[in-house]
Amino acid sequence: MNILLGWRIRSLTDIKGWTQQELGNQADINYKFLGEIERGQQNPSFNVLAKIATVLKVELPELFRFEQEILGRKEIEDQIKQIIRTIPEDSLRQIFMLLRVLYPIR
Repeated sequence: MNILLGWRIRSLTDIKGWTQQELGNQADINYKFLGEIERGQQNPSFNVLAKIATVLKVELPELFRFEQEILGRKEIEDQIKQIIRTIPEDSLRQIFMLLRVLYPIR
């Protein structure tokens, strides 16, 4: 579970566009210790997890939502398809245009 927690923290940090050092500075946690947490080598205390969640602007339980980190490609594609079905057409067009810019078809 430590590895999944570490992957989840890394994933949330990446979403913010931050480095370990940036997260560490903002959460007042040594970035080397943070790296050990991300690699599953350290078991962080509740207080450390609370600091990380606060800085990342997520609720504490969000750090333990591991499905994104353990899903295979097929499961991810299936979940994306389910989400797409709920998006209004105008929003879907905007998302499509953004995806075409980020991932041009070759």
